[in-house]
Amino acid sequence: MKYYHYLFVATLALSANAHALQPKIEIFEQFDDLRMIAFISADDINNSPEWNPDLTPPSLTVYNAIKAVKKFRKKPTAVQEIEIRPVPGYEKHWHYLIKVSNDAMKSKHDIYIVLMDGKIIPATIEPEGYK
Repeated sequence: MKYYHYLFVATLALSANAHALQPKIEIFEQFDDLRMIAFISADDINNSPEWNPDLTPPSLTVYNAIKAVKKFRKKPTAVQEIEIRPVPGYEKHWHYLIKVSNDAMKSKHDIYIVLMDGKIIPATIEPEGYK
């Protein structure tokens, strides 16, 4: 009986560290000749500032978005391209797509999604199919 008490305490302690399941939103994008996918939590999207391009400038500047990617990568990065797009399904929330050079990759690029609060989400480049 004494051991059940310890088992209960251990179970309670371990279950306290469990986190609620965060739903992830899949984003599929075409970026020039590259197709990419990224998984973003709905909370991250909702926590980033809304933006209306007809009324105000974006809350995160292009300069600060590039700076955030360079800080995330922790090494010098040559930016190849940058675009700003609405988050699919969340049209009031926008994100930057930033393509940077990476000679170690087969595609020679990495792509990052930068939300308007500066949060970085690395995207996965889909491999080209065989023809």
